[in-house]
Amino acid sequence: MYKEILEAIEKDPSIDVFTLEQQLGAKDIEKTLELKSKSLIPKEVIEKISNLRTQRAERSSYDGAGYPLEKAKKAIFQCLEVRPLNIEVASAGVDADFAIPCFAAAKAKGVNSNKFASEIAETISKSNISYVKSTSVSGGYANIKFDMEKFGDEVLMSVADLRDWYGAGSDGIDKSVIIEYSSPNAAKPMSVGHLRSTIIGAAIQRLYEFQGYKAIGINHFGDYGTQFGKLLFAFTEWGDENELKKDPIKTMLKLYVRFHEEAKNNEELEEKAREIFKKLESGDPELIKKWAEFCEISMRDFEKIYQMLGVKIDLTLGESFYEKQLDEAINACLERKIAVNNDDGSVAVNFSDESLPSYLLRKKDGSSLYATRDIAAARFRIKTFDPEKIIYVVGSEQALHFRQIFKTLGLLEYDERKFSHAAFGMVSLPEGKMSTREGRVVFLEDLISEAKVRAKNIVEQKNHELSGEEKDKIAEAVGIGAVIYSDLSQSMGKNIVFSWDKALSLEGDSAPYLQYTYARAKSILRKAGGKEFAPATDEKTTITTEREKNLILLIARFPDISKQAAIFSAPHSIAEYLNDLAQAFNRFYAQDPVLDADLGIKNTRLAIVYATAQVVKNGLTLLGIKTLERM
Repeated sequence: MYKEILEAIEKDPSIDVFTLEQQLGAKDIEKTLELKSKSLIPKEVIEKISNLRTQRAERSSYDGAGYPLEKAKKAIFQCLEVRPLNIEVASAGVDADFAIPCFAAAKAKGVNSNKFASEIAETISKSNISYVKSTSVSGGYANIKFDMEKFGDEVLMSVADLRDWYGAGSDGIDKSVIIEYSSPNAAKPMSVGHLRSTIIGAAIQRLYEFQGYKAIGINHFGDYGTQFGKLLFAFTEWGDENELKKDPIKTMLKLYVRFHEEAKNNEELEEKAREIFKKLESGDPELIKKWAEFCEISMRDFEKIYQMLGVKIDLTLGESFYEKQLDEAINACLERKIAVNNDDGSVAVNFSDESLPSYLLRKKDGSSLYATRDIAAARFRIKTFDPEKIIYVVGSEQALHFRQIFKTLGLLEYDERKFSHAAFGMVSLPEGKMSTREGRVVFLEDLISEAKVRAKNIVEQKNHELSGEEKDKIAEAVGIGAVIYSDLSQSMGKNIVFSWDKALSLEGDSAPYLQYTYARAKSILRKAGGKEFAPATDEKTTITTEREKNLILLIARFPDISKQAAIFSAPHSIAEYLNDLAQAFNRFYAQDPVLDADLGIKNTRLAIVYATAQVVKNGLTLLGIKTLERM
């Protein structure tokens, strides 16, 4: 593929990615490159691709500032002299759609907040802004009421026009961002503890892609470190090749657990493990051969999990990849006098900030550490990809580690603002913290398999007429969707006590509820003739109920919700929004007839149904959850 890309670019240097994709028969050229191997993309390819327009035609042709609500906000702010002000959804019981809180601005000017709000409301009213029907004042808020039929027209038409791209932004055009996530350790099974990093990271990547960024997902594969000294020692002492071939992952876990059990009564084992790892670093051929086997077995197992979850990571580079770059990274720190050589032969970074303890880069025996490899990895990523930012999706218990890394990189004269830690809370079991060393884990593969089984039981109860193949397809989408949503619907910083029932819930605030909402909306459209009901330009949208209005306002907010979710690396805000949208839609469907309504009202309601279905689909896609036409 590399050769074909270069030949096409050589032939037409002005070619864009969309045309290139068509010529090569590739849906997405970035994914077609399949950056999954440990080999790097050839530098010339990176350079050529980076010079191309990386956004698809549908996305790049639309300016995110053109969404109806964004246009209204922009017009309102342009007519006001005071900054900054915020526009928020009006409180329940207030006869308005949006409200501007005026307390802080009034305080800064030394005036009464109600008086100030009145001035703001009057200014907006006199400005004849499109969509603004009237203004009012209450409790220090300047309230704004929209012409919902005019506003609704544009909202519904923008959804019908943009479809899968509705809600997308253009802030990231010609920019790249790296998201490091998942990053399991070789020779250990993926547990539900890895679930958070994997699905949160994948969601953040999709959120940034939706905003126009070239988002590169990197798997920082844990294939190096003292743990391998422990495993190699354990296999040498107690391992069995036949058992390894029969059930490799669980065999390696059993050996790892046994090592720590034995080490409790024999302190010498820890030293022997360190010696073996040192030999591995020094290039012992037999150890390297067995280590490579462990890594290959592990990667095959992880890929199987990723496939189940629908996660496609662009580039997998093990920690071992950076081995040859470690001395360079350490020397850079020493040359800038960021790090010092200690008397015992170790190298450490000492920070002037007393809240940051010393940061060890090299042990006294000369071996490297996780920290060293993280510094080397960051330097490599900046040099290779020149990203706008690098986001690390890693548990909150590593907060100090990343503060030290970012500070060190800042001292190396990298812009600290490039780096951010998307921290998430830990997953524990009812009996306590998960521990690979003690063998107390819930295997991710088991969780996914159980989810599919539970979902299929429900599908079979409710849809007897479906074929076995259809039931399997629905069960897989529903089961895996339930697992993903149960995590993404919770605030990232929250610690989670794992529960089978909660993780696999198919009711309430759940993926199946959202999937069912989408299927219901599509069923309504099929009964109406299967048309895409965008409002005609010569036919005015007719809003007759509060439920219709509320749905349009919610749909209008989606572009801003998706943008903020990317900025703050907060996929849970998408989940919260979708649940609100689904609840609003189901209230609307229960009380406002669609198919039996008068023609003018019917067309508006069908357009609302269509727009709701499209936004639910777009939101679920961002979370990595499949939609179903029928359930």
